[in-house]
Amino acid sequence: MSKKRSEARRSRNAEQAEPRRMRRTLEDIREEKGPRKYTLTDCMRFGRIANILFVVFIIVCLIYYYSLASKGNYSTPFEVIAYSIEIIAFLLFTTSVIWMERLVRSRKIMKFLMILYIIVEVVLMLLEFHLLPIRSYNGLSVALTVVHVLFSAGVSFSLLLLDPMNKKLQWIVGITTCIILAGMLLAIAGYRVYASILVNAFAYIFFFTAMEYQLHLEEIDVDCYGDSAKVQSFESTLFADTPTMIEKPTAEKKTLREKAKRLAEDLSSDEQIILTDKDEKFEYEFGVEEDEDDEDDYEDGADGEDEGSR
Repeated sequence: MSKKRSEARRSRNAEQAEPRRMRRTLEDIREEKGPRKYTLTDCMRFGRIANILFVVFIIVCLIYYYSLASKGNYSTPFEVIAYSIEIIAFLLFTTSVIWMERLVRSRKIMKFLMILYIIVEVVLMLLEFHLLPIRSYNGLSVALTVVHVLFSAGVSFSLLLLDPMNKKLQWIVGITTCIILAGMLLAIAGYRVYASILVNAFAYIFFFTAMEYQLHLEEIDVDCYGDSAKVQSFESTLFADTPTMIEKPTAEKKTLREKAKRLAEDLSSDEQIILTDKDEKFEYEFGVEEDEDDEDDYEDGADGEDEGSR
């Protein structure tokens, strides 16, 4: 019995370890692909264009349904153009999110919420224009609008995971979230839920535009698959005669044995007096002091010469 239990436990552990191995393999495959053909800036640009199209679609539909359609003047070409704009907007937004999911490392919560946000927006749009057969749906429900606004604000706040410690990203996400939360005022005023969707579109237009600008300035750094960033330190010579930027050499790491050997060599080596250029210059200008014995010999020799001459 114990042998059977151990075998069952091993097989269970093997089954649990295999998905982990698969996840690591997927991460390795994404890393080995290297830089993508698209960048994070492209994701922001597509997201901005998509939300601009959302605004155009909602405004056009409001004018159409509250002016022409309310009087019975329906226009099939007009509806085809309007819904084509909406489809293009969702395709661009989905492309932006998928590219971001493939580019950015980790951030699984943010990626999941962004995909879920697109699904929720698609369902709400279909319900608002009566394209889904759900009779119990009420677009004027204040509770529905409040839940939608809070969910959208949570999705917006998750974008802070792109670079959590960056102050500029914190401001961008904060302003975007505040604009989204302002959609609750429209629910209190009695507007339908697509009014909050319109507010969300304006908020994300601001977010994607600001992010694209900050990425262009390289003020925000997001780690993506395929990055091979190398941190280098530079030493400035701004106040030199010819200001340049010189790369500061990195110090070589030495082991404890090498340090002990170097210290022993320093202690055992004989001291050597080296005459520097400054010493030579001093001797040339001021001369060298002679020893007292040399001076005595010189004086004795001079006295002997004087006596001999006499």
